[in-house]
Amino acid sequence: MSEMKTDKERAEFALTTEQDGSGFYEQASKRMNHKLARAAFEMLGKEELRHVALIEGLGQRLDGAGGPLDPDSPTLKDLQANVQTIYGAATEQGGEDDLDPGEAYERAIELEKKISSLYYGYIEECDSDEAKRLFKVLYQEEQDHLTLLEDMLGYLTKPDQWFIDRDMIMLDGG
Repeated sequence: MSEMKTDKERAEFALTTEQDGSGFYEQASKRMNHKLARAAFEMLGKEELRHVALIEGLGQRLDGAGGPLDPDSPTLKDLQANVQTIYGAATEQGGEDDLDPGEAYERAIELEKKISSLYYGYIEECDSDEAKRLFKVLYQEEQDHLTLLEDMLGYLTKPDQWFIDRDMIMLDGG
């Protein structure tokens, strides 16, 4: 059980967490010359900002203001569609990376695991049905981010296996 006693405290902590996550992805994308990693971090940074807006809306609702919360949650397929072209451009990178893509993905994976765990706990702890519903949505979205990051790390570190796992034809012309 977390130290947060009220849904408002949970929302405030989640807001800070999402802002920190957005900041992490923004900084990582700025320090990254690897196209796949940079594009993925830019996309995830935007997702975290969308989460900030949702949590701000929950905070307003908990204060008795604002309209109904209706989180428009992209599915994992939607997120994957956004990165399909990123994979194709990944081999076109140039220059040296200021930040190692593999290490950055691993740090991002740990971040997403922590956030997912936090939201999973909040689902059970929240008093408000609205807060529970939002944290369920956020938990699932963070799980989707985690899946994408793990997939991208596999593409980056073991591309041959990545293609084999997806029953894709090798791109070497053979």
